[in-house]
Amino acid sequence: MTSVLSGPFCTWLLSTMGADVIKVENPAGDMARTAPPFEADISLYFASLNRNKRSIVLDLKSDEGKLALHKLIKTADVFIENMRPGVRDRLGCGQAELAQLNPRLIQASISGFGQSGSLSSRPAYDIIVQAMSGMMSINGPLGGPATRVGFSVGDIAAGLFAAVGILERLYRRDACGENNSAALDVSMLACQWACLENAFARYLNAGIVPGPIGSGHPSMTPFEVYPTADRDIVIALGSERDWHRFCTALELQELIEDPRFKTDEARIDNRQSMNAILHKVLVRNSSEYWRDKLLVASIPCTVIENVKSIADSQLSVDYQAFSTVKTGSGRDMHFVRNPIA
Repeated sequence: MTSVLSGPFCTWLLSTMGADVIKVENPAGDMARTAPPFEADISLYFASLNRNKRSIVLDLKSDEGKLALHKLIKTADVFIENMRPGVRDRLGCGQAELAQLNPRLIQASISGFGQSGSLSSRPAYDIIVQAMSGMMSINGPLGGPATRVGFSVGDIAAGLFAAVGILERLYRRDACGENNSAALDVSMLACQWACLENAFARYLNAGIVPGPIGSGHPSMTPFEVYPTADRDIVIALGSERDWHRFCTALELQELIEDPRFKTDEARIDNRQSMNAILHKVLVRNSSEYWRDKLLVASIPCTVIENVKSIADSQLSVDYQAFSTVKTGSGRDMHFVRNPIA
């Protein structure tokens, strides 16, 4: 009984790993069905998240709808919902009621702020949770305003954590013989805090308040975007050994022993001076030239790709990036596959 993104993403993941997912919608349907763009009158947003599932419409405000849902619950292993806390109780699918119908049922709830607590009744969308969690405060251009992450990381992370929690409960029930009747309570807010583990670790233990630094890394550099004669590239160094090989590849050996850049800490303190030197060198040749040269030196780097360049590349074929789904009319639609399936 999920809609829009966090819940449907969770159940899609489970479906790709073998679960028989039955999506229950109210007569108005999942609001994601109306989200553009459309292909053959099907919302691509909805189709991407709800492929590989069965579907049924139930009016849970009617006795017949509740009875049908209860029949489904009696044969189910897992019940998942992402309604606002309290709504499920009014629809005849509260936690205690379902536990009576099926004591082995694993129940999972995804919400913005959890099933209890001072914020539990608040409405939430991804951007709200990104802002409230602190996620936006570390994202954006150096010294610039807080910026939403470019995909719905709040919803996706909650769906991922919920799927992990459900699998853990299934393992404990079926492999360990433990039947934990407590429902999983996954809040988008808590999931964003978990994703901000490094940012919180730095503040809680060192008093450092992170801010937006563009594409750079707070603890390592060079580790960001650099211009070349044509396209931008990303260069990412992870150790002192990388720094030595990097300087040699750029024919900047004099920087290796330069006290301004000799250690990670020194390079971070003198990031602007270092980048000014690197920019002057990197713009002399093309992105492909530098990519190939740096890869020979075992320096992690890449030209910045976009969705089109990846989808049209041999790389997507080599890594089987996409799957094909047939619609009810027999039309083929293409989506990203589950990478662990």
